[in-house]
Amino acid sequence: MSATRRNNTNACGTIVTLAGGSILAMALAVPALAGGFAIREQSASSQGASFAGNAANTDLSAMFWNPAGAANVSGPGITTENHIAVIIPSATITVETIGGAPVPLAAGRTDIADWAVVPASYAAMQVGQGLFLGLSTNGGFGLTTKPENLNYAGAPLGRTSKLFTTNMSPTVAYQVAPWVTLGVGLQVQYADGKFSFGQGAQTSAFEGDDFAFGATAGIMLTPHKGTRIGLGWRSALTHELDGSFVTYVGPNVVQNIRGTAKVNLPDIVTLSINQAVAPNMRILGTVEWSRWSRFEELRVVSDAGGTIAAIPTNWSDGWFFSLGGEYDYSQQLTLRAGAGYEISPVDDPSKRLTGIPDSDRIWLSIGGTYRLTETSSIDVAYTHIILDDARFLRESPAAPGVPFSGTLEASTDIISFSYKTRWGGHTPLK
Repeated sequence: MSATRRNNTNACGTIVTLAGGSILAMALAVPALAGGFAIREQSASSQGASFAGNAANTDLSAMFWNPAGAANVSGPGITTENHIAVIIPSATITVETIGGAPVPLAAGRTDIADWAVVPASYAAMQVGQGLFLGLSTNGGFGLTTKPENLNYAGAPLGRTSKLFTTNMSPTVAYQVAPWVTLGVGLQVQYADGKFSFGQGAQTSAFEGDDFAFGATAGIMLTPHKGTRIGLGWRSALTHELDGSFVTYVGPNVVQNIRGTAKVNLPDIVTLSINQAVAPNMRILGTVEWSRWSRFEELRVVSDAGGTIAAIPTNWSDGWFFSLGGEYDYSQQLTLRAGAGYEISPVDDPSKRLTGIPDSDRIWLSIGGTYRLTETSSIDVAYTHIILDDARFLRESPAAPGVPFSGTLEASTDIISFSYKTRWGGHTPLK
């Protein structure tokens, strides 16, 4: 091997080693949205009840968790829904020790969160007896983290990180019996990720993108009047982000190496119930499982061949439980409230990355729907999420064998809105 080739290989290995602690930071969709780095905010109406009953609801946003929800239209025409969530997070990282030595508070603490806006849209129509077509567009995973102080003590673990995803899912639902509807869909997801990290005057950055493909499937049961049971599955997706590792010293580029970063995303299974307990009142419930255990590591490979670095994560599976209710205050106004508890897949300080302030959390939500006309309505929801304070213990990517320890503190407020309407016909919205 030539000296030039050896130098390039060593430099590539150094860059990826430095990347190890922060490449996963792009797996955060601002703090505390859902376990791991998933984005749960896909429906203003479901959010109003802390997503209780989300896979069994009567609006089209149920499609995200259960593609049989594409049948949630009545009469001719096209039904559309547009949802938007404004996420206001608070997250503070405090590096307490490096290699066992204490770090002054002023040097070790910084805020890392920023506001985010998450849109989601749905459309569906009936095309035959019992046959429905739908399309949803969502961002199921993503991140925005940026330390206020780019040179704080944890900068070698990660500076600015971002991940943008867009997922389009064409869906078919078929009512096989008056009380049974089946649904299937295709997931087409684009991901674009970038992150930077540094130590002193040196900054390294990675940017890459990729398409991934998966599936959805689900069933909606209505065994009795006033009872809806939904079960949905979103398949695992795997992104191999294709891009470049670039290292700067000051403004000068000193290395640019092509490579890929592999990110394994989980299967998600959601079971929900929507049960009427009075003509104007319903109890809602959801249990959700996310197979984050497939996210065992982040493997980085150079285009020259061979694994450059494998960053262990060893996450566990995540669980989410929620209970809520709906009350029809009048023909125009429906009120909602709910609470949820989420068990994070990050269940040990050695698994927690500084760019992902993820821990067990409590969801508290209120919301409502107001029917403007027979064929249009709006939804509003507010959620406050309380996260357990969490510790981290990670080796410094700039100096393997040197542990960084400290705490992550986070909470989140979310305000969501939606507009639903039917185009064509005068059948009331469900």
